[in-house]
Amino acid sequence: MSTLPFPRLLDPARFQGDVDGRPARLFFLRNARGMQVAITSLGAKVLQILVPDSTGALDDVALGYDQLADVITGSPSMGAFVGRYAGRIGGARFTLDGREHRLAANSGSHCIHGGPRGSRHRVFEATQPDAATLQLRHRFLTAEDGFPGTLDLQLTYRLDDDNALVLEHTATAIDEPGPASFTSHIYFNLDGVDQGQRIDGHVLQVPASGEVLATGTDGIATGGLVPLDGHPHDLRSARRLGDLSDIDLSYVLQPQQQAGPRLCARLHSAASGRTLEVLTTEPLLQVYTAGQLGTAEKPDLGKWGVRHRPRSAVCLEPQHFPNAPNCPTLPQNNVTPGRPYTATTVYRFGTL
Repeated sequence: MSTLPFPRLLDPARFQGDVDGRPARLFFLRNARGMQVAITSLGAKVLQILVPDSTGALDDVALGYDQLADVITGSPSMGAFVGRYAGRIGGARFTLDGREHRLAANSGSHCIHGGPRGSRHRVFEATQPDAATLQLRHRFLTAEDGFPGTLDLQLTYRLDDDNALVLEHTATAIDEPGPASFTSHIYFNLDGVDQGQRIDGHVLQVPASGEVLATGTDGIATGGLVPLDGHPHDLRSARRLGDLSDIDLSYVLQPQQQAGPRLCARLHSAASGRTLEVLTTEPLLQVYTAGQLGTAEKPDLGKWGVRHRPRSAVCLEPQHFPNAPNCPTLPQNNVTPGRPYTATTVYRFGTL
């Protein structure tokens, strides 16, 4: 593999600035094999991932932006670490222990990805203890997002020498219980992102799921489950994404049989020879083939002016159950003082 610097590495100077009075910065993770990951402290967003193809050539496989101004005005989920509750909460409200909590609606009448003051929009405190590790912290307050209780989040990104990006988080309730669900919203294209190509040639498998969540109006989870037998998006066997319609589904993962992250998805592209395995301790995987990306009237321009278009990436988002606070039949994840919420997700890259 060439040891020369990648010619399109993001420029940290273009990511310096204040957001809500907090200084934003760009950080790089590097491992011994030449893999690099760029992360901004705004939203803990992964904006660039450089990994080799089957010939050893590095390319960028994560959609993102090349300056802070575009991170602020562009797609808020692009590369973000989402919280304090991933997915949609119907009606932007829920009841916990007999008390109704009203949230800010930011998706029609619903709350999505923690609302307008969720972690996608906030600057994290960040420290980098070594070249392969980034540690981030954020405190969620009821006065800012409407969720009950003060919640402290500690998030670590670590780049291992087997070309695995490891995400570990611990969320600690400070005063009262409340629901929480975090996820990584990286937009992957294993063929590279500098040409705006679609992910139709990618092949995806979600082997450890037999059901998806049932959804109603506006894609809100109803609490029901739909078996994958006969389902058009049954991914238990590997499927070419170009043969499928758009996917935005919550795949319920089989219970863990052992401690630690277990495999929940495999993705590969024969064109580049790159592979991606996703492992997690979380109970559900949201699969999104980005069918709505770049459909607004104003073009969404990413790095080097590449226009983000529908199906130019796929998101693989381990998390808890969307809209569970309104669905008592679904597993709940209420974080209480003395019972932190911890999880690990691994994105491991390789070649065919």
